Amino acid sequence: MKKFLALILAILMVATLAACGGGGETPETPDAPVAADDEVHGIKKDAYAALTADDLISKLIKDKAAPTVEEYTALMETIELAELDERFNFADNATNDAFLQLKSDGATLPNILDCANAIIANDSAKVRAYYYSKLGNVFFDESTAYYAPIKAKILAETEAIAIAYAFRYLASNFRSDAEFCNFVLSHKDNENVMVRKWFSSAVTYLQPADKTPFVDAVIELLGDEDVDVVTEAALNCGTLEDDRLVEPLAKILKDENLADAHDDALTSLIRMWYDYPAHDNYSEAAYKATMDYLKGDYASADLPNWLGLSKMATKGTKFDAWAAKATYVNNDEIVEAAKNIFEDEAKARLVRTQCISIIGVFGDKADLEALQATIDKVESASDKSSYQSKLDAELAKK
Repeated sequence: MKKFLALILAILMVATLAACGGGGETPETPDAPVAADDEVHGIKKDAYAALTADDLISKLIKDKAAPTVEEYTALMETIELAELDERFNFADNATNDAFLQLKSDGATLPNILDCANAIIANDSAKVRAYYYSKLGNVFFDESTAYYAPIKAKILAETEAIAIAYAFRYLASNFRSDAEFCNFVLSHKDNENVMVRKWFSSAVTYLQPADKTPFVDAVIELLGDEDVDVVTEAALNCGTLEDDRLVEPLAKILKDENLADAHDDALTSLIRMWYDYPAHDNYSEAAYKATMDYLKGDYASADLPNWLGLSKMATKGTKFDAWAAKATYVNNDEIVEAAKNIFEDEAKARLVRTQCISIIGVFGDKADLEALQATIDKVESASDKSSYQSKLDAELAKK
């Protein structure tokens, strides 16, 4: 009996060794559930950091020209092993590189929606968040079979990273869904900075029955203690077309300590009254706030913000029709403000260049020609060339 048992044990050991060691080039079958945080599909976290995209693909995918849904899902689940900072940014990682490589190589990839059931059942909020970011590249609505289960999972999310990524990437897909809109609104005061940041982004896509509470929430976030939240709130809030936003946006523009948010705040203000290229908005309050900013006295050479100024430095085909209705706009006032900025030699080249274009939009040929004297006095050859080229281009349009 002892010899018989020993024989059986020996057979089992040989079988085990064969299973573990045979066929080094054969990819592992990714049918095991995600394990602990430090190991996913047999890949340990410390080993993952050294893997290349090729390594990861070879381990998980048998035919890299045509991954199966299961293999594609397994690859996505390895994002659990990637490093993530406190702002929910993934460090460079083999998982992302592998997806990019498969696409670059022309592989026939599964429909990302077909991974939904497995991913939404995954215990890792990190994995689900990554999946939401992938779904952001796909349009789907309530007519899609996966719409309901994906929405249900989002509404049940409690971890900040999954909530933030759902807001950032999927608000457009669920923009008219009342339950999703209410879920977003319920997180307006979330303690996590990134949830608050991407709340503001989501609001610009949503189409709730009543936008009032959403605008109220954005107004609060325009005064948030975190500059990232402020910047994101300012970025697209002009699309909400509510004059109650003018005062908090103007407050940002008066604070040089918030200079990083000036581009976005000014962009939103200009959208509310100028709205290039559609020229379909007419907020007099936003216009006045814009002019106050252009007339401001700033210590920084980079203010007023050149990117923000660029939003009123071009005109579209509907400009004349818009101008006929926008009776609050004073072209002379705009030209004078832009001229004063341009004549300030302490201002950065990009700021001064935008002012030439603004004068081209709202002024006449004489207004542009009056800039030549200032250009002639510019000492820097490269700056002078830049200004002259811009002036010549604007004069050619007259």
